[in-house]
Amino acid sequence: MKANKQQWIIYLIATTIVATIAIQFYWNYKNYEENKRLVTNEIQLSLDNAVEEYYSSLAKSNFLTIIENKPNNSKTIEENAIGKILQKLKENSSEKVKPKVTINNIKITSNDNLSKEKIDSMMNSTKEFVTNFNTKIDSVVVKKQKKSKVLTQLLDSKQGITINNDGSKTNVKYFKGKKAADSLKFLKNIKPIFISFIDESIEYDKIDSLVEKQLSQKKIILKTSFHHFKNDTLFHKTKDSILDEEIFSVSSKSTYVKDNEEFKLIYNNPNIETLKRSTLGIFLSFLLSLAVVYSLFYMLKVINQQKELAIIKNDLISNITHEFKTPIATVATAIEAIENFNVLDDKEKTKKYLSMSSVQLKKLHQMVEKLLETATLDSEQLILKKESIDITNTIEKLANKHQFLNTDKEINFSTNLKPIYLNVDNFHFENAVSNLIDNAVKYGGNAIEININSILNTTEISVADNGNGIDKNLQDKIFDKFYRVPKGNTHNVKGFGIGLYYSKKIIEKHAGSLTLSSTKNNTIFKINLPNE
Repeated sequence: MKANKQQWIIYLIATTIVATIAIQFYWNYKNYEENKRLVTNEIQLSLDNAVEEYYSSLAKSNFLTIIENKPNNSKTIEENAIGKILQKLKENSSEKVKPKVTINNIKITSNDNLSKEKIDSMMNSTKEFVTNFNTKIDSVVVKKQKKSKVLTQLLDSKQGITINNDGSKTNVKYFKGKKAADSLKFLKNIKPIFISFIDESIEYDKIDSLVEKQLSQKKIILKTSFHHFKNDTLFHKTKDSILDEEIFSVSSKSTYVKDNEEFKLIYNNPNIETLKRSTLGIFLSFLLSLAVVYSLFYMLKVINQQKELAIIKNDLISNITHEFKTPIATVATAIEAIENFNVLDDKEKTKKYLSMSSVQLKKLHQMVEKLLETATLDSEQLILKKESIDITNTIEKLANKHQFLNTDKEINFSTNLKPIYLNVDNFHFENAVSNLIDNAVKYGGNAIEININSILNTTEISVADNGNGIDKNLQDKIFDKFYRVPKGNTHNVKGFGIGLYYSKKIIEKHAGSLTLSSTKNNTIFKINLPNE
């Protein structure tokens, strides 16, 4: 792949990642704001419902129903206080002007539940008000209505008297409670009077508990405080020390709240509650973003791997061509000499050329076998023929062989025990160790140390050299198939890049491990095998 194309792909991937993260962030922000608005609305609704429920229950508990019995005319208008008031009005008024008395509204409030004694007391106070009314008779317009009720006196339990404007009396019965009032609505031939007493006092703790109940039903966990304002001045608050520095508030929109008053619910920052509701969306968005980013990075990794494989493939083809070319050219030259230069008559030359051809063909055969064996390493087709052998003897022979072939190198062998028997495939195990020694000879320094150390259940075989070492960024790739450490002209050192890959796979098939430890001054390959 060309460098320009790869660069454009990287730019496209980076742009896609940034756009994905930006879109997901914007979506989560809008979702968070919407959830925050919903939480605020639910808090507002909880406050309004709590106030409505409080006043509704208060009205139901202080409910009085009055029913008329047969009228009692035992006393006339002259015998009662209202009659006397009206009589005086008649005496002091001219004949053309009709006296009128109007009582527009009598409002009775109490901090307690209304008992019979308190109701009687309030009625007596009303009588006194009517009695004192004649002191201001000159400024009062009296409106006479036919059979309009002026005063109702509650006597004992469920009994009372209503005084009419003509002085007559009517016996009445009264019932307390909303249930009784609802039942009386269905009875015919009666005209009940329904009175609901509204208490001016407020039970703040009860409203506070109702608010908490409403919030709990909506699964909202917040610290709250109920505040009552009169004429924009704080009149009462339920809590103050539990709230944080950053507070929020909503005002009740209930119709029970008076014009000059205000009910406020103060609560702490609802961000945590909002985040709880946004958690699922944020989590799914995070997973989606993570999947997109991971996929793009994985695609970039695959592209780089394909690029590296293309480079390795080209190097492999070049190396194979170079390695195969030498023996093929040697054999071709020998055959050409035999055919064209009458070397058949010279038996020694013929034998020499045939020997050279045989050596090169064996070398070519070995290279082909290595390639074929490498192809079978990743599959289950390679079957190991294990047997118990003395590995100290095998490795010592390999050390002596490489020392004989490379006289310019110093190869030392040592072991802590002798003999050491392991159950291995002798052919493949010998090739694996030989590859490590050959690698040290080709790429390492002049001194090579081969050591065997058998302790308890493990045998360690190390091959160390005093070369320049391998860079850290290349150490992870050193065991890859067909990989060769860049050394300028790769044809200076023969190989296909399959030696270390082959060794690692063979050792792993023996239930062992092959590791690399390299610094600037040395490189150490270690084989660890179990003592079976």
